[in-house]
Amino acid sequence: MKPVSRRRNLQGLILLIALTAMVLTLINSTLAARHVLAESLIRNTLEAHRVYAAKVASNTEGYMRALQQTLQAESETVLAHFDDPPELQRRLDRVFRATDSFNQVVAFSSEGRLLAAAPAEPLRVGKVFESYGIRLNLSQRQPLITEPYMGANGKLMIFVGQPLFDRNGSYLGYYGGSILLHERNILYSQLKEHAYRDGSYLFVVDHRGHLLYHPEVRRVDERVDQNPVVQRLLRGETGAAQVTNSRGVHMLTGYAPIPSLGWGVVSQRPRDAALAELDLLTLSQLRHAAPLLVAILLAVWWMSRQVARPLTRLAEEARHLDAAEVPERIRRIPGWYLEAQQLKLALLAGVQAMHSQLHRFRRESNTDPLTGLGNRREFDAMIAHWKANPQRVAVVVLDVDHFKNVNDTYGHETGDQVLVELARLMRETARDSDILCRMGGEEFVLILPHADAGGAFALAERLRLKVEAARRPDLPAVTISVGVACCQTGEDAPLLLGLADAALYQAKEQGRNRVVMAPPPRPEA
Repeated sequence: MKPVSRRRNLQGLILLIALTAMVLTLINSTLAARHVLAESLIRNTLEAHRVYAAKVASNTEGYMRALQQTLQAESETVLAHFDDPPELQRRLDRVFRATDSFNQVVAFSSEGRLLAAAPAEPLRVGKVFESYGIRLNLSQRQPLITEPYMGANGKLMIFVGQPLFDRNGSYLGYYGGSILLHERNILYSQLKEHAYRDGSYLFVVDHRGHLLYHPEVRRVDERVDQNPVVQRLLRGETGAAQVTNSRGVHMLTGYAPIPSLGWGVVSQRPRDAALAELDLLTLSQLRHAAPLLVAILLAVWWMSRQVARPLTRLAEEARHLDAAEVPERIRRIPGWYLEAQQLKLALLAGVQAMHSQLHRFRRESNTDPLTGLGNRREFDAMIAHWKANPQRVAVVVLDVDHFKNVNDTYGHETGDQVLVELARLMRETARDSDILCRMGGEEFVLILPHADAGGAFALAERLRLKVEAARRPDLPAVTISVGVACCQTGEDAPLLLGLADAALYQAKEQGRNRVVMAPPPRPEA
């Protein structure tokens, strides 16, 4: 069993319960607040990125249309000098400088021959090229923006083209500007302004699901059509969603298409970055709640102390219920609330009943149930008393001769009746101050306070004669053997039983039915 001293007291338990309730309440409220805030942050972030993606899509579409309109506006001056290479070169240089949007502005004939380029490329002028963009412009013969392709210069690009027709409607060729996707370009210049410091970023895809713009330039032209958001963009949808990107990062994403270009804009932020603010909000909440929590804890500590004090004192008194002064100490404990008062009254009643029972139990525990005489415990207590309070005392030890034969012949019930009759004769013979004990079986002891050797021997002999002369029709006749020992001081009292036992055995060896006096204890004993 766990030691009482190691168990928590009532005040500690009340504090523990209160603290547990406070902590659980705090955890519950914090988690609930975090859940609500997280949902709000996610919802607001998704909406913000949806609106932002739509805004960027609109701006990008407008800017690309502005480039096409610029090329269309300059097409008349370019067309006017289409057959004059030097002047055509100057016109392209002017367009290149005016827009500051293209990596290069070029003009091609209807056969795909390079007529001029800005910046100038003298070694390539006059040559015929057959790249995807050239073929597309020559075949479509309308204003267009190509999908990404590998140009004649071996670089990934898109091309914004403007066809050129003479006054008779004959197709002469086209001119336009190229945007190199793996280099810092007009898309990068326009979209880099929208980069956030909170982990958000934008990317743009074409109608095939290939990247046209990404903050990591090396990813341009990467195929990302497996991304669920890109798939929605390819279907022309606008919206927001929580998705996991190709790198396994959970993202909060807003997206919007650019229908006229077949492109789509995606604005997104890592979910963890968006929710990182929750930690700051939670810490702020705990800092503001801490003073109140401390005040509540102190109040609970004081109240628990007041509640526990009477019960603690009652518990302390309950550990010493056998003390005579306990009832009075219990009466002085204030029972200021109902349960404490009821417990106090119940404990008082129990203590009084227990003291009464203890007195009875002590009496019964020192009494032999068969004969009503004292038992070995009573004998030991008296010897200890006389050792602590020295006085002259004599001990008479006796047992029934051949008692085993009585039990074997007449039965144990008759044997018990013999012992009861012997106890009666001992009471008749002994003085009122003498202590009579049954030590076990058929062995008995008489303790004779203030008796000398002669008086003790005479009493033992009278008892022996009474037993020998006793006759009852229902009981067999028996005799006893007796040993007597006497001391002058209480210090020798513990030795008396041994001396009297030795005298008893000597009486049996001499033929039984006799009294033998033991010699007095030796001083060194």
